[in-house]
Amino acid sequence: MKVLHIVGSQSGFFRLSPVFRALRSAGADRQIIIYSGHREELVPEDSLLQELELPSPDHVLGVSTGSSASQTGRSLIALEPIVVRESPDWIFAVGDADVALAAALVGRKNRIPVAHLEAGLRAGNSGDAIDINRLLTDRLSDALFVAEAETREQLAREGIDSARIHFVGNTVADAALRLQARAAELDVPSSMDLEPGSYVVGLLTRVDTLPEKTSMEDFLAALDAVAFETGRPTVLILDASSARSVKKQHLEGLLAPVMVIHAPSYLELLGLVQSAGIVVTNACEVLDSATMAGVPTIAICDFAVGRTSTQERDRHLSAGELVQLPEAVIRVLKEPPAPRIPDLWDGRAAQRIAEITMAGLLASVA
Repeated sequence: MKVLHIVGSQSGFFRLSPVFRALRSAGADRQIIIYSGHREELVPEDSLLQELELPSPDHVLGVSTGSSASQTGRSLIALEPIVVRESPDWIFAVGDADVALAAALVGRKNRIPVAHLEAGLRAGNSGDAIDINRLLTDRLSDALFVAEAETREQLAREGIDSARIHFVGNTVADAALRLQARAAELDVPSSMDLEPGSYVVGLLTRVDTLPEKTSMEDFLAALDAVAFETGRPTVLILDASSARSVKKQHLEGLLAPVMVIHAPSYLELLGLVQSAGIVVTNACEVLDSATMAGVPTIAICDFAVGRTSTQERDRHLSAGELVQLPEAVIRVLKEPPAPRIPDLWDGRAAQRIAEITMAGLLASVA
């Protein structure tokens, strides 16, 4: 069995890693990873991939710049010759990047089954490029793997055949459970003189794709207010996109009240998150990791379906409500909710995906 995995962002690797291992155990003897970004995004020495126990991508397309339409078109041109040459049994489109839609189009046009990993998410904005990617990738895919029951129901409401929809759980939960002990061994909070449960973690990522009403400046100002009003240490994670935004907008002056960490490894980030008092972010993989560690979260995003309401996040602030962040953090810290793990977030989502994929392959052969 040969599988092509198409990944469009670093967060996609979190979702893919458990699936890669599960498919290998299930008998997939050839798995090919294609990354739409640039090689330098995975250095030094592919440390992210090493932590996730993934091999380096077999193909790096370098098409992750420009408009959404441009990236989709260039991804189509780059992907099709690879797909035709490899002739895989399955194409896995991971997440909601432009290359995921391109992968679904190439697969459909070449009559190769497509699986969409983390299907069914919706922000309720039909004009948003990422929501368009989600909607069309779901329409074109043969197997839709969803992390929550609510997203399964959303797809059914859209008229998608229930036989294509599979509620399997969350592969990020699989990855977090697998790596929690290794992350704890690093003892990152102690190295920063932080007491477990005493500090706030903030991260705003994919800044270039956020609605215009959301800005890095607003987020930093809100985090500064959190640090001031709670009196708690506040740790700001700056990934590549947020660091570029800070530099481009000359926002360095807003960093003074917070502790800044530049591009930590996933294990370092996980170690910080699972010992935090509260986590504030729009990064789904970070929200999910916090949920698995029983740490309260505040989601900064505009999802109408999935990732926030289903998981009963402790508070969800839309992109235009960042001014309310200090009040929301204080409320959660005063009355932290009882930890709750969503249904099927049990570390076996990837195993279910592998079983369904292999069964689909056998059925098609029969």
